[in-house]
Amino acid sequence: MPSAIYVDQNDIDTPIPLVVVPPINFSLVVPGIYRSGHPNKKNFNFLKRLNLKNVIYLESLKDENEGESYRIDSLNFINENRINLFEFNLSKENNLFTLQGKQNLNDLLIIILNKQNYPILIHDDTGKNTSSLICSLIRKFQNWSLTSIFQESDLFAGPAGGSEGLGLGEAGMEFIASFDPKMFKYDKQYKPDWLD
Repeated sequence: MPSAIYVDQNDIDTPIPLVVVPPINFSLVVPGIYRSGHPNKKNFNFLKRLNLKNVIYLESLKDENEGESYRIDSLNFINENRINLFEFNLSKENNLFTLQGKQNLNDLLIIILNKQNYPILIHDDTGKNTSSLICSLIRKFQNWSLTSIFQESDLFAGPAGGSEGLGLGEAGMEFIASFDPKMFKYDKQYKPDWLD
């Protein structure tokens, strides 16, 4: 029968590596762009390895009832590591069809489509709905089929009609289907390598 062995850290020549934990629903979208749910202090060692330049938060930084809603530990991490934080509240899919919603999306895509801004972490609170919507638009730029786009979204968020009901809603799917990346204007000089 095996016995428990105690090893004193002082007897080991090489340090025990830190355990790194990615944020919930973390994934590489394309080279230089990552997606996830809201990071917390357990994720900071992992995020440091990404050498992020920018974090894009897809919810509102302000809570109408409570003031600041971005987690203070995450905000401190961003400030300490000199990472830029952008807010684009795109959490309500119907707003994408409004003038303000289209402007917010335009401003966000200008950041995403400039490789000088990489590496970027795009996140909402869960890494499901709004992150899936933005990643779906990236897939449109890559000429993915709608079936493949919605299938990938369902992997992260589940179908909108599913048990969680957190997937892309009808308005989001309609917006993605009608989005034409060829109509979008951006600086071609800094075009990312993944973009055709």
